[in-house]
Amino acid sequence: MRRLVWLALVLALTSCKSTRNPEHEFFDKVSMLTKEELLAKGDALVEKRRWEEARKHYSFLADSFPNDPLGRRAALKVADTYFAQKDLESLTEAQLRYKDFSNRFPSDPARAYALLMLGKCSFQQHRGPQRDLGPVREAAASFRQVTELFPDAPEAEEAAKLLQRCREDLAAHELEVARYHARLMAWEGAWQRLSYLMETYPETQAARAAAPLIAEAKHIRGDDQKAAPTPSATPAPAPSPPLQ
Repeated sequence: MRRLVWLALVLALTSCKSTRNPEHEFFDKVSMLTKEELLAKGDALVEKRRWEEARKHYSFLADSFPNDPLGRRAALKVADTYFAQKDLESLTEAQLRYKDFSNRFPSDPARAYALLMLGKCSFQQHRGPQRDLGPVREAAASFRQVTELFPDAPEAEEAAKLLQRCREDLAAHELEVARYHARLMAWEGAWQRLSYLMETYPETQAARAAAPLIAEAKHIRGDDQKAAPTPSATPAPAPSPPLQ
């Protein structure tokens, strides 16, 4: 009986020793890889859409070589894996990481990419001109930074196009609010919104579509002989009322 108990104890101890922590196994494996091999392994996993595994390889590289060009590239790729998942939680995490990269490495050439992707994270959370415009304003600010700080960067052209999309949405919101005021016969509020629209977003489709409402507002206000709203010194409108 004692022999059986002793044998069971030996087998249990042997089993414990042979069972290794998966994290330890991972670190043992990646520690044998070069920086280039780590990056390539992460890229291969991304191709298979194995985001979490890819993220582990990129994170190991970024944490081990934070000031190395490959380490910085890996840090951005960690953010890319979150962005690729598209859900709100992942977009928020990607947003934090792109912003952190932009702040930590202001002179890095890849900052243009980080700012572009930061804007995309915000824009992905936008749900149209009648919803919360915080995300689209944040996106516009990031895209504008790319075009102003890195006009010759490969990302500048895409940033400019996305910035214009943001401006179209913001302009559409102003027109919707102006129409809301008009439905309530609150013509002063409508006029302020129309004036702000024409001053701030004159090149947009919403500005062109506002022409009939501008004419109606002028007539109601008795301003038929006065100029329509133009890009001039006009007061900023009051906060938006809820649209109906």
